[in-house]
Amino acid sequence: MDSDIELERLRGALVSPPGTAAWTQQLHRRIRRAHTYHTTQNSHINRLIQVAEDPTAARLLDDEPDTSAFHVKAAIYVSIYGTILVAALQIYAAAATRSLSLFVTMAESCCEAVSNIGLDYLHKKSKRLNDSTRWPAGAGRLCNAGNICFAFALMAVSLVLVVESIRSLVSSEHELGKFEVAAIVAAACGFGIKLFLAVYCFIFRRHSSQLQMLWEDNRNDCFEYGFAIFTSAAGAKLKWWVDPAGAMLIAIVIIVTWIGTIRSEFLELCGVGACPSLVQEIVFITLRHSDLILKVDSVHAYHWGEDLFVEVDIVMAPELTLREVHDIAQELQDKLETVEGFARAFVHVDYETSHMPEHRKTR
Repeated sequence: MDSDIELERLRGALVSPPGTAAWTQQLHRRIRRAHTYHTTQNSHINRLIQVAEDPTAARLLDDEPDTSAFHVKAAIYVSIYGTILVAALQIYAAAATRSLSLFVTMAESCCEAVSNIGLDYLHKKSKRLNDSTRWPAGAGRLCNAGNICFAFALMAVSLVLVVESIRSLVSSEHELGKFEVAAIVAAACGFGIKLFLAVYCFIFRRHSSQLQMLWEDNRNDCFEYGFAIFTSAAGAKLKWWVDPAGAMLIAIVIIVTWIGTIRSEFLELCGVGACPSLVQEIVFITLRHSDLILKVDSVHAYHWGEDLFVEVDIVMAPELTLREVHDIAQELQDKLETVEGFARAFVHVDYETSHMPEHRKTR
């Protein structure tokens, strides 16, 4: 296989989308669909070109290599310690005002601080647990289990606060909440820290999937904390029911958000398959690996916790020696296992495709 010719064909397949104004695309559905189609195809072709040039970077977020390792580590640790400071400020604000809205954000910030410390510990511990007898497949799924445990804990606290909000709304005795300037300032400082963390993680989010998650989490917290400060102050100055109603709304949003997180974590633990585009990239890497690989019989990529297991069935000529077949398969396996996010790779070699691969029969 001539790599240069193949890459030139891929580059030649790039098509310039229709160059029309934005308002014209909105008015003409066909133009908008054509523009979207060509943009998607160009992105996919560029992705394959990058995989061909550097297979080990196939799973880096947004196709950009990590060139800011220091900033990535700094952002992670700043987020951990910043969340602890935010939790302390939220505890003071909630205790001083006794606002249910601030109690909700206090509960979330405390659980988030504990979870950040716990998940960082589990991540480091999972890297050290390489005992082939007790942990033959590695301990990477400890992080998924930790995420699920902390999510259930936060949801339980949020559910309790929903009940307390309902009790406050249906109570016969109503009075305006307590307004404390120092407490509101403390809550606003917590909001400012979260806003800074969101901006900092946003800048470097393309260099790490962990920073991408921290950016999304801090962004959501900014909306929740800002809304909690508003409902707490409004419940003390305007209407009594604003505070418990706002607390109930924030708690429900937190519960719904973490239900989605738990679902994704469970799917990864259960072995959900990778996206089709990633499978196509694995096929592309395999076919380009050696001219002696005649066909790719099947490819299966599925989660084993956060990372992926990859199974590839290839076809090679029966005339090849065992040494040649072994070396090519081993080199392909080593190449796949260097891709970020691939925990293990299994390569099965056959000389024909008329039968089902053996490892599929046992499932």
